[in-house]
Amino acid sequence: MDYIKNKLKETREAIDKKDYKTALENCNEIVQYDDKNFMIHLFLGVSNFNLNNLAAAEKSYNTAFKLQKSPIPLRGLLELFNKTNEYDKISNILKELIPLTTDEQKKKELIYRLIEISGILKDYKTLIELISPILFENEASSSDSSESSNIDRIKLLEKFEDANYQNYLNTLKSKIDEKLREKNIPIVDYSKSHNVLGSIQHTPEQKQERDKIEFEIIKSLINNFNLKVYEELLLKNNLNILTNEQMIRIYTHFIQILISKRRVYSSEENKDEDKQKQLRKEIKENCERMNEMLSTPIYSLEILINLLEEEFNCNDNDDDDDNNNNENEGNNNELYEKINEISTIITNKYSNRGLGWIGLGFYKVFKLKDYSEQSKQLIEKGFSNAGSTDSLLGYLALSKWYLKVENHERVRDIVKKSMIVYEQKQRSVGGANYFDNIFIKLQLILVESLSFNCNFELASSLLESLIKKFSFHFISLTFSLAKLNFYSIKDYKKSKELFESIVEKSIEQNDHHQNNIKILKKTIELSKIYLIWIKILTNDSKESLINYKENLKEIIESNDETVNNYLIYYIYGLILIKLIDEKDNNIEQQISIISQQFLKSAKLNPNHSDTFAKLGTLYKKIGQKERSKKCYQKSLQLDILNDEAGFELGEIYAESGQTSLVMSLYKEITDFCLSSKQIKRFPINVVKCSWAFYRLAIYQMDNKDIHNSVVSLLNAIKGEPLNESYWRTLAEAYRRQFKYVAALKSLKKAEEILDNENRIATDINFQIATLSKTLGLYDDAIVEYDRVLKQLENNVPSLKGKAECLLQLSMEQYKLRNFRQSLIQLQLAESSVRIALEKENNFHSLWRLYADISGYFLNLPPPPTELSENLDNSDYLIEKSKQSSNAYFNCVRIHSNHHSLQDLSIGYYNQYIIYKNYLKKQQEGKHEKLKIKITKEETENLLKSSIKCVVEALNLSSSDPMLWNLLGVVLMDKFPLQSQHALIRSIQLDSSKSEPYNNLTLLYFEYGFIEQSDKSLMIAKNNNVDSVISWSLQGLINEVKSSNEHNSNNENNENKDNNNNSTGREDYNYIDNALESSPIGQGLLGYGITSLLEGYSETSYSVLYKYVELNPNSIEGNNSLALVYSHQNDYENSEKYFKSALNLLSSCNSAIKSGNNNNESKITLNNNNNNYNSSTNCSIGSILFSDKPLNDGIEFSNDEKLKYIRINLSRTQYYLGKFEEALDTIKPYIITTSTEPSLSNSILFELVSLIYCKLNKLNESIEAMKKSISQIPKSLDTATIRKQNLLFTLAKIQYSCINGSDNNNNKQIDTIVKTLEAIITIDKRFYKAWYYLAAIYIDCGKNDLAKNVLIKLQNTVEQLEFNSYLLLSKIHLLDNEIEQARKQLQKLIHLFPLEQIGWTSLAELEMKYFINNNNNKGNEDPCNLPLSLLNHSLNKKQGQEYSGIGQLSVGPDHKVLQPPTIKELEIIAKANLCDLQSPWTKCLDNAIVIMKRIIHSNPLSTSKNNNIQPWIHLQNLLYWRSLYTDSKEDWESTKSCWNVVQYLMTSSTSSTTTEEFKFQQILIELEFKLALSIIGEGENNDSAEFEKLISNYQKQINHSNEKKSVILSLEAKRHLRQGDKVKALSTLKEALKLDSTSIPIYYNISDIYQSNDQLDASLLCLNRSLLILKQSKQQINNNNGLILTTLTKIIRIYCIQKKFKDALKLLDENLTNNNYLDNPVIKLLKAILIIGSSKLTNNNLKQFTNDMKNALNLLEESSTINSKLSLTNFYSAVVQFNLKNFNLSDTLLQKELNITPSLSLQINSLQEKIKQFTK
Repeated sequence: MDYIKNKLKETREAIDKKDYKTALENCNEIVQYDDKNFMIHLFLGVSNFNLNNLAAAEKSYNTAFKLQKSPIPLRGLLELFNKTNEYDKISNILKELIPLTTDEQKKKELIYRLIEISGILKDYKTLIELISPILFENEASSSDSSESSNIDRIKLLEKFEDANYQNYLNTLKSKIDEKLREKNIPIVDYSKSHNVLGSIQHTPEQKQERDKIEFEIIKSLINNFNLKVYEELLLKNNLNILTNEQMIRIYTHFIQILISKRRVYSSEENKDEDKQKQLRKEIKENCERMNEMLSTPIYSLEILINLLEEEFNCNDNDDDDDNNNNENEGNNNELYEKINEISTIITNKYSNRGLGWIGLGFYKVFKLKDYSEQSKQLIEKGFSNAGSTDSLLGYLALSKWYLKVENHERVRDIVKKSMIVYEQKQRSVGGANYFDNIFIKLQLILVESLSFNCNFELASSLLESLIKKFSFHFISLTFSLAKLNFYSIKDYKKSKELFESIVEKSIEQNDHHQNNIKILKKTIELSKIYLIWIKILTNDSKESLINYKENLKEIIESNDETVNNYLIYYIYGLILIKLIDEKDNNIEQQISIISQQFLKSAKLNPNHSDTFAKLGTLYKKIGQKERSKKCYQKSLQLDILNDEAGFELGEIYAESGQTSLVMSLYKEITDFCLSSKQIKRFPINVVKCSWAFYRLAIYQMDNKDIHNSVVSLLNAIKGEPLNESYWRTLAEAYRRQFKYVAALKSLKKAEEILDNENRIATDINFQIATLSKTLGLYDDAIVEYDRVLKQLENNVPSLKGKAECLLQLSMEQYKLRNFRQSLIQLQLAESSVRIALEKENNFHSLWRLYADISGYFLNLPPPPTELSENLDNSDYLIEKSKQSSNAYFNCVRIHSNHHSLQDLSIGYYNQYIIYKNYLKKQQEGKHEKLKIKITKEETENLLKSSIKCVVEALNLSSSDPMLWNLLGVVLMDKFPLQSQHALIRSIQLDSSKSEPYNNLTLLYFEYGFIEQSDKSLMIAKNNNVDSVISWSLQGLINEVKSSNEHNSNNENNENKDNNNNSTGREDYNYIDNALESSPIGQGLLGYGITSLLEGYSETSYSVLYKYVELNPNSIEGNNSLALVYSHQNDYENSEKYFKSALNLLSSCNSAIKSGNNNNESKITLNNNNNNYNSSTNCSIGSILFSDKPLNDGIEFSNDEKLKYIRINLSRTQYYLGKFEEALDTIKPYIITTSTEPSLSNSILFELVSLIYCKLNKLNESIEAMKKSISQIPKSLDTATIRKQNLLFTLAKIQYSCINGSDNNNNKQIDTIVKTLEAIITIDKRFYKAWYYLAAIYIDCGKNDLAKNVLIKLQNTVEQLEFNSYLLLSKIHLLDNEIEQARKQLQKLIHLFPLEQIGWTSLAELEMKYFINNNNNKGNEDPCNLPLSLLNHSLNKKQGQEYSGIGQLSVGPDHKVLQPPTIKELEIIAKANLCDLQSPWTKCLDNAIVIMKRIIHSNPLSTSKNNNIQPWIHLQNLLYWRSLYTDSKEDWESTKSCWNVVQYLMTSSTSSTTTEEFKFQQILIELEFKLALSIIGEGENNDSAEFEKLISNYQKQINHSNEKKSVILSLEAKRHLRQGDKVKALSTLKEALKLDSTSIPIYYNISDIYQSNDQLDASLLCLNRSLLILKQSKQQINNNNGLILTTLTKIIRIYCIQKKFKDALKLLDENLTNNNYLDNPVIKLLKAILIIGSSKLTNNNLKQFTNDMKNALNLLEESSTINSKLSLTNFYSAVVQFNLKNFNLSDTLLQKELNITPSLSLQINSLQEKIKQFTK
């Protein structure tokens, strides 16, 4: 111990000598022996500190202090930390040192040092704790009142105030953060976040919540301030102690505290208006004192401007003409001056602060009405500088500026931004109404902008919302709304109600706002004036007007002549105008008195346009036109759209002949209306100036500026769409532009307007009819002509127009071969023109029309009455031809010119032709029964008359080429040489026409000059390549020439092409479209035959049908048409025409035998040198009888023709199933046929074989087929192919023998196999043999052999057909190898994508085996696959080559389009029912359409007894739709279809209907009778029948309990429909006793309970049905669907009860046992339950987010499977909304609206929420 003491002594001495190194060494030495010694560690600390080992020194001092609580180590540490400037450690040391210091002076110094350090460290709490005792606790004990002591106190007070305020801010922030964390709201530092891209931002709800939290904390903290501190500090004397910055800071803190206190008293729970006013006054006074004391600092200036914002008066309608006086301006005048004064100071002193610039701009806009660019620049400069982003004054001034410069888009943007600022400022003052006036003013500016843009609906709704929200401003806001309805909307009724509500309003409620009393009283007075104005406009009674006059007189007397009262004088003048006595002689004196009132009004308000317009009208009335004109001009100068001034001024200009001024006036008005600045006001402006557009259009039309006239009229119509004059004028303008369709539409619109007004205008009807006729709308024209005739009986122009239309309709029907309808139309036309002729028989045009109609009768078959006694139509033709000639003769009588003579000549010539044919038949004895007898002399006279007329016409117009052409035609029969000269003369006059050349061709051809006819025809075709007659003649000539060449060169034609006939076909092609209008005898036949040969079936049919109509006795025509019908599978008509040809040919043979040879096919042909005069019998249609090449030139005798027709007839009878008749038809030729092989004999025996086969004479059939094979000539090019086909047919007949007998089957099969193998040996690519062989093996149950055959085919032949894959897939199906079958079909569609059967078969397979497969992989709807496959199948539908035994081949390249088969259509219908991508009603409608298509397109097959399935399917589909829609129309359709099914069932010979089917029919009958008895109004038949039927069915004892329960359910349904739920429930319970497992009954009971709000009972029923379904093991697929339905019903009730978690649990439990998750509806349902069960709270944000994401995943999967599933997008939008993805949510809502329009209410509601959060 002594050693240590000695060493410590040495150390002390060393330290005193400042030998710190020695001291350190000594201490390090002795510390090893005593490390608990206080002095050693103290000396270590001192030594290390002085040696600058600061870390070691700190450690030693700390150790020393731990060993002994002495102030010495702390002082050492204090010195050390002062050296290192570690203020936090200094603070801690001082806090420990002060209590250990006993010396008061030193202690005080340490305290002040700690105050200083705490200030540096911003440890405000410590500062407050240190300063408070000094200032307040020791204040009483302190007696020192010296100046220095006072200075120290003030300085301490300043530090205390700052610390206290800063501590308040820190406490406020920390508590707010704490609360935010509790509510899971992110903490955002707004002072920094705006500079950070992508920083976290609060949602509007979070901001609102944060403001609420902040307010509550401020309320709890704000009263903790000691305001006496500020009273002591804020003395002017303290400026000598404290700096300006310190004083500004103190003032700022104090004012901010006052503002916070005011906010507390502004809240609803602490609202105290007196306190608010007092605090506002204190804030204002302190700001003013601060300005005075501290030389206008920026803070106080900006606070003052913000206070002035609150003083703005929204009742000051500074722009309103009604309130435009200095008195009203005074309300805000003082405010404007104060703002200007303060803003001037700010801009001069603080130019970088924005509020001053905003104030200056505000002053210029509102006070000075300066809307120059400079004003806007001041405001924008203010917003670009600091401290002004929340200035409502700035937004107000800027919106006002943009309103005045008519930039309304910017107005809306500015107001929208200002609303955000308003809401922020409202929250900042605790929701007080300080800024309501500015808010209302901004909204009124927006209303004015919307009104300018004609958005009156939105403007009205905005004002109405303001009235509801700010009832305090009811009068001023209602007045604005009333004026909007009065001036802009023109809704006088609504405006009247609003003005009356203002008048009834009491002002006493507003006594506390004395400044506004005058304005409100004036507003009420103006409302009364407006009410009088409205009554004037609505034509009130004269007595009422007199009362109003007296009232206004009193108002005038009680008011001064101020600007504000101009409206009173104006209204008073209007009343006086209404009361003018027109009978009074002193009318000028009356007008003078009235004009004085308007002059006073104009003096008070020289900007009111209507005043000057009325003055102008008054002056005009007394003849002072110059004064009137000046007044109108002044009115237009103020408002160019003033309709009264514009119209009357235009009239004045027009009366004085100043047309250019009229035009310029109307142009000026309309140009203003169309100007870009007024474009948004166009809808309202155009109403005012529609008359100007109309007047301008008329002038433009007169000046032939039709285009601009139309434009003007369209604009006029936009203003007055129901003005029929505008539409009529527009129609005239369109007509002048030759736009007849547009003109017609315009006239129809005018007609519609007149009809709605019950007005009649026959001239419009006539114009519509004329235009319709011009456009070819003859039916419409006839309707309009009838309307005219209804008003003006027997109006000749209308009768004529109607007849012309009927004639055109008749011609159209004739072209469509509707001869019956054509005749009806023609008869009506004849009747109409006859009536017209009875009234006016001297009209040339009427007689000509009558002649044309009579002449057209010659083209039509006679009416039935004309054929009743005589089958020939000759009498009828003679009568009509004579009628036509007489009518043409009357034309000549009225007005003889070359045109009328030409028509008469043609009429006589047509009559001559008819008489000539009639005379010929009369001579042959065929007209014995006819009444009319024609002489040869009469006939010849007609020809002479025709020649005479055309010659007279030539005398009048000798240079008319068409007259010479006509002369050539009429001379052709009797005078060929003169005819030739006339035709040549026509050509000389005009060689560009084809008609004379065609006629010349006919002339040459008739007399055998083939070469000359060819040359003439060539020129005709050059002149008109599209001439129908030219190409018809060319075809005819080519056929005759070809036949002539065949006869002369028969031996040299063996090696020529077999298709020389194609030349004629090419010629006939040119007349395809026009044959209807220009039929030419033999040309038609040639064209029809060549069309048939080349496979143009439709063309051939139309041509040959026409030819047979014109030539019913043509053998070739009937035979050819029969072949066409056979080609089209219309065998009944084919048989008819074959028999007709056969009868004609038989009659011809009889005539030949009797010596009367009148062969229709005899044509005399002359050779080129005209020396060949021998005749040959060559028929144009003879080629159809040949079984040899067409150009062999072989002629057929009538017996040969008879044979071939019989063969064709027999074939047709075979197809009709008349096998005995078919055999009888060709029986004569079976025995007499020669044994020499020929194609015809082979075809004959083939047909015989097929007939025997159908008659079940199989042995005879086989023998006949073998003969057919043996008869194939070896020289035939197609002998091999024909032999294969016949062998194949033989194999099929042989296989039929097997089915008919049970003996030696194996031997017979071997025979068939050998036959088929023989075919394959000939040609391995004869696929049908392979397929048939495989089919035989399948039929025998040898599927493996069948597979081997097809595999061998695939290995043998390179180019396979699709049938091999199809057949192989069917074999796999027979062996239940489903997947293998699927693969074969997939190969088929890949290799043969154009074969529709592959797509159809694959679709059928998918639906049958895969559609209900719960293991279906992938997310796509399985039903989409078959439906898409079927659609693809129909798109790929190929034409099939027409081929048949013994039928005419139409060429290897010709395809005939075939419609979808019944089976394909049924599959499509089924696929539509399974389609999940479309609504159920749409799926049903698609299936119904398809079933109707099956029935309509196959009426024969669906009407047969054994095929009523399509009707049953249609009935079921209609029944399902009726159950779904419950509409009367659908139930009527079900009833109709049910009746058809019942009829087909009763008429059916087969009894295939089951008891279940019959019971189903009973149910359907009961259902539709029940529905119609309830739905039908006043129809009791169905109700009575239902009662009777259900009673009968209930009595039947053969029904099972299940069926009885179903019938009882229907009875319950009737009770339910009648509203008797008790009876319905009782009946259902009885039904349940009969069938306790009936799920539908449980459903019905559950629905009744649910409708009665007995949800628990409803749940009990559904749970019972669910249990029954789970226990059931039958019909698994159906049960799965019922289980899903039951689950959804249970879940629905859970959702109603808000038991989402129970519902979710139930769903999950059932999904574990059944794989339903691939069902999109289940996914949607589960997502909805997750959304409903998840609620956001303070503690579950993460869980809530996860739930939303899970729900979103399910919804996305559901949408992927079925993108059109209703509700999917809606709930996806809800989830995105909850996740704050508002843009995506809005997009999803738009998608849902497109899919489900019925959700519009819910969608709009959610969209409104999105808008609120995205403002």
